[in-house]
Amino acid sequence: MARRYEFRVCQVQQGLVTYVNGKWQGKMAWSPDHAEEALKTCSAEWDYLTAVGADGWDLAAATGGVGGPVNARILYLRREL
Repeated sequence: MARRYEFRVCQVQQGLVTYVNGKWQGKMAWSPDHAEEALKTCSAEWDYLTAVGADGWDLAAATGGVGGPVNARILYLRREL
């Protein structure tokens, strides 16, 4: 029987996980007027990976830094069903 997985696509900006599968991850709602404050309420990349790793998520792939002011990259996680 073939293995089956579920996936997460995580956007990382400035070392913080900002979006997972398109959903904002900050504890404060994002708005253009309070972007920096909202960004600071997101989990640090290492803390996020440690927490979801305990739930069975594996880092399957990652893009390199895009550069520019936000230094964004994408993490691809998977977990066997």
